[in-house]
Amino acid sequence: METCEVTLAIRGETSPGEVFAVVGSCEALGSWSHQKAVTLHPVGDDKCRWTTTVTVPKGVVTSYRYFKGFFLESKSAGGPCQVIVNLWETHHRPRTMSPTGIEQQETDIDDGQFGLNDGINCVDSGWLTCQTEIRLRLHYSKKAPVSITKKKFKKSRFRCRLHRE
Repeated sequence: METCEVTLAIRGETSPGEVFAVVGSCEALGSWSHQKAVTLHPVGDDKCRWTTTVTVPKGVVTSYRYFKGFFLESKSAGGPCQVIVNLWETHHRPRTMSPTGIEQQETDIDDGQFGLNDGINCVDSGWLTCQTEIRLRLHYSKKAPVSITKKKFKKSRFRCRLHRE
């Protein structure tokens, strides 16, 4: 199968250590696996424009989505990196491309602002990939919403810190 090079570009801001990545339906874009996602790199000093170049099948419709997150080094040598997905594009239909690669030229695709597709901004929080999240819901009830069952902690005082996401 013939292939061609495509440069994907997106604009958006990140926190320190955070990057944009793209994942999609072809092998070059990780076959929808966040572990195999392709990271984008900031262009210039403003760090608001991010690009990457991938080799994709020529003339084949490829679907893809961008996400923003962290790629952490593996805890074991040679193991896969840990990916934390913070924000994910959640449009009903993913972005698509079908590059023709005329005369060995590179195709440039500027996807504009992260999360904005066909004039609709649609991003959502990511999902847990390598970490654990505990959610505690407290509400009024005749029974205590939280009970401590270990005897040695029965008379202890506990503090709970809440923060808004």
